[in-house]
Amino acid sequence: MMSKKMYTASVFPDRESMLKYKLFAAAFSYPDEAFFKTFPDLKNQADNIIAEYDRLFRAGELWLYATEYLANNEFEKSNYLSDISGFYKAFGVEPDRERPDLLTNELEFMHLLIFKIFYAQQGTGIKQNNNAIVCLNALMTFFNEYLYAPAKKISVAVLSQSQHDFYKIMAQELIEFMEYQNESFGKNI
Repeated sequence: MMSKKMYTASVFPDRESMLKYKLFAAAFSYPDEAFFKTFPDLKNQADNIIAEYDRLFRAGELWLYATEYLANNEFEKSNYLSDISGFYKAFGVEPDRERPDLLTNELEFMHLLIFKIFYAQQGTGIKQNNNAIVCLNALMTFFNEYLYAPAKKISVAVLSQSQHDFYKIMAQELIEFMEYQNESFGKNI
């Protein structure tokens, strides 16, 4: 029989995944100074990037909010928002000035959970192992229930509506990354 530690170690996310979550969070955030620090090669295209972001996500019908793709009605949306907020609060975070289901918030939360897993794995003993397992369980649940499907739907919409290569590339890469993550610790586990 496998020990709990051996079993969970095989599904723990890697550092590259942690960094990709942070990168995708930046890619789908508003193209401000922080955006261009992450993507300095795009600074000479700032006006075009900002215009495309505004056209896609502010003026159009393409929403960056997960519950717009999950909920069938306002009651469900309220429940999803409450559940997502509960996850954030359980891990000591709260979104700034935005809805909790904003794609960038959800991607940053996944980054945080992976970071917490790595931090817990640095220690020794049952408590640290249990902390890592709690974070891993939260990661898989959050991914399956609140991120996987909406991130893919948002990305497909971006691919069909964007006129800028940056957003097309990021959307395609996010779809591929979501598939990779789903295979790693998705519903099939």
